[in-house]
Amino acid sequence: MTKRTRRNSAGFTLIELLVVVLIIGILASIAIPQYFKVVERARIAEAEAFISSIKQAQERYLARQGTYVTSMANIGNLDINLPPATSNYGVKFYTPSLGAGTGTGCATGDPFYAITMTRLLANAGVAPRYSPAAYVATYERCTGAIDYGSCANCNLDFKN
Repeated sequence: MTKRTRRNSAGFTLIELLVVVLIIGILASIAIPQYFKVVERARIAEAEAFISSIKQAQERYLARQGTYVTSMANIGNLDINLPPATSNYGVKFYTPSLGAGTGTGCATGDPFYAITMTRLLANAGVAPRYSPAAYVATYERCTGAIDYGSCANCNLDFKN
């Protein structure tokens, strides 16, 4: 019997390369959806920060005036410095609106309002997980919570 010797046996075999590619594929299939979740969470943080600043200003306005501001036309009455409406009030990924709300959860006669943040698609797309693509985040004053309506995955991923 003759023994075969390997000369120049440097490098990887095809099987070793396929295993590495398979492992990278598995890691990517786990990491990519998580990445989109983290990116969208960062964008919803922008909406939550806007809602928080409006909530605080609304409470100060209520203490002075006895009512809330319930329209974007009157948002300038609040004691906060917002960028102009032409720049979407400084919000990049959402279109904010302020309305009277439904009063759900309020005692009879209590004043209320709602802040609605509609996801903009122009500045950045939305992952298919968060369909409908232009989901809406609504804060109702009386419930004190943000609801994402028909976007079930938004309710799962973004609620604290």
